[in-house]
Amino acid sequence: MRISSLIIIFFTVLISFFIISCGQTTLKDDGLDSKSIEEASGTSSGGSSDDNSTEDSSDDNSTFTVSSVSPADGATGVNKTGTTITITFSDDVRLKNTDGSWSTSWTTTVTSEGSCSSSYGSKLVHISRDNFTNCHPENGSVSGKKITLTLQGTLASSGNYKIKTLKTSLDGSASTKSTSGVQLSSEDNSSFTASN
Repeated sequence: MRISSLIIIFFTVLISFFIISCGQTTLKDDGLDSKSIEEASGTSSGGSSDDNSTEDSSDDNSTFTVSSVSPADGATGVNKTGTTITITFSDDVRLKNTDGSWSTSWTTTVTSEGSCSSSYGSKLVHISRDNFTNCHPENGSVSGKKITLTLQGTLASSGNYKIKTLKTSLDGSASTKSTSGVQLSSEDNSSFTASN
């Protein structure tokens, strides 16, 4: 009598566990018939409103680079006054500030060099003749694939100037990006020599 009661209790508990586990499986699978495999696995490539993407999200395979600089790297005899530098990128360029705004143009009344790390810490392009201890002032504008800089004041005679295009400004307040949000792949460097 006792053995049969134990067997009945054992089978009752076993059947209960089986029913509960089946119920959980059913609950886990509910709703899958209305979703694609990608949606169910969370790998959907569609424009789901649940992803928190912004214009700054980018394809990991995309690259954004400097295509050319004028004056060309190694150019000599560049005018000492009214010098214009044009940096051309592989895609339309934007200079993004950390507050979310975009720099499209800037002017300066300064005509003498200043510290690259402090006076020019928020700039994304540096022009220097002393290996970026001091930077040369410029007015600038951004349009399409180009940043155009007009150097202020007079360049040093026979000065060997370096141009550095940064991914992120030294103070971290700005970055060089394409209009689709891809950040500049790597810092770009070139140089030119001013005429006598």
